Amino acid sequence: MRKLYEAVQQQLNRIDFEAIWPGFTSMEFALIGEGKVFLLDKEIPVGETFWANTVTTIEGKPVATWCVGNPEDADPEKLAANIVHEMFHGFQPGIGKTYDYSELTLMSFPDNPDAYRIKSAELLLLKEAYTKKCPAALAGFISLRKARANLLGNIIQNEFCVEDNEGTAEYAGLAALRQLNPDKFEAHIKENHLMFLEAPKERLFSVRFTTYFTGSILCLTLKDLNITDFQKQQNPRPLFETITHLDTLEAFLQTHQAEKAKKFTDLLSKPHNTTVVNATITGFDPMNMWRMGDQYYCARFIALSNGDEIKGPVIINIAPGTERQITSYITPHPQTSTV
Repeated sequence: MRKLYEAVQQQLNRIDFEAIWPGFTSMEFALIGEGKVFLLDKEIPVGETFWANTVTTIEGKPVATWCVGNPEDADPEKLAANIVHEMFHGFQPGIGKTYDYSELTLMSFPDNPDAYRIKSAELLLLKEAYTKKCPAALAGFISLRKARANLLGNIIQNEFCVEDNEGTAEYAGLAALRQLNPDKFEAHIKENHLMFLEAPKERLFSVRFTTYFTGSILCLTLKDLNITDFQKQQNPRPLFETITHLDTLEAFLQTHQAEKAKKFTDLLSKPHNTTVVNATITGFDPMNMWRMGDQYYCARFIALSNGDEIKGPVIINIAPGTERQITSYITPHPQTSTV
């Protein structure tokens, strides 16, 4: 075990902690096994204290701990990466990453099939965003998750918090393994994280379990795309909430709405004629037609049941509560250019 400790220490010495997260530094660690706690320069008995993979206080100092079964089977590089995961938990309070979420609430998420269908689609988009370094897929992931948040309500804040807590620590460990051995890193995330995103199976329904994978791959994706807002110091917001501005759907929708409104205002702001009719729509071009309120803007033409066929642009006023009943239509004055 002592030889393993020294081998892990050598690997930790190779890691650029600052490159993983600004301000992140190494800390003392301990390996637990053979009934002992192996520290840097001594061993102490395990005693009756519950030891686990965590950060704890030993002799007044914070120590990242990892339980080892058979030291002969341990991979020093992977073990070092796992210890970096725990070290990051010790680093989180210093950058405001402490959240009051409830583990019991994580087990109380509603069994909503629609929410899980959305979540499945989220995972696939996140995988695409990472593997293809695709900003559009990342924006789609964010958009879908926001839709799921609207569906579930405030309870989803617990998911965001645990994702920030465990997902960022998992990212730190993966980033360390990427530095130590890129080939092992690629094989590890392919066989574990990316495979999970592709086919989570029943694990989809475990909020805590999924956050290790979503949080870590999300951080890796952001780093690969040179998006570092999520690593700003003293940022009390969960990881996901720091990147919601990357959702492009709302911006596209606002542009579409503005362009649609302009079609109506351009015609109405110039001299125009209004013709009162009592008719229904019988023909139109749906690819060049837009609706706002009780009006249609028809760019090409509209055909009515009274025999009128009006060349566009034309605005059709419809009776409230109907889709085809026309009360009047508006056309540019004959002397007004519509270009």
